Amino acid sequence: MKNAVVWSEIAVSDLKRATAFYERLLGGELKAETFGPYEIALFPHASDGIGGCLMKGEGYEPSAKGTVTYLAAEPGIDAALERAWSAGAKVLLPKTALPGNMGFIAHVADCEGNRIGLHAMS
Repeated sequence: MKNAVVWSEIAVSDLKRATAFYERLLGGELKAETFGPYEIALFPHASDGIGGCLMKGEGYEPSAKGTVTYLAAEPGIDAALERAWSAGAKVLLPKTALPGNMGFIAHVADCEGNRIGLHAMS
């Protein structure tokens, strides 16, 4: 098994607002699409990478509790936290070193109320 996790969906209630937030946070564009009755915005990812999207539709409700999706914080946690703050996010867990030189994480509350993780090596 190459990767146990292969996809992630972040529930949103306002896709336009959430897309603007995440584009600012990540410094890149998301791709809007429809998937049956759902409206989605795809995160950039390599063809052999792990992808995900923002998902709006029945059965998807933003929440600060439960699963935490970690996003790549490029070029590092400090820059990503600055972008998150400027996009209106609330920092829930400041930059924290992981053991064994595995990098750093932080948690923020997005514009929809979800807890989102950030990860970088610096």
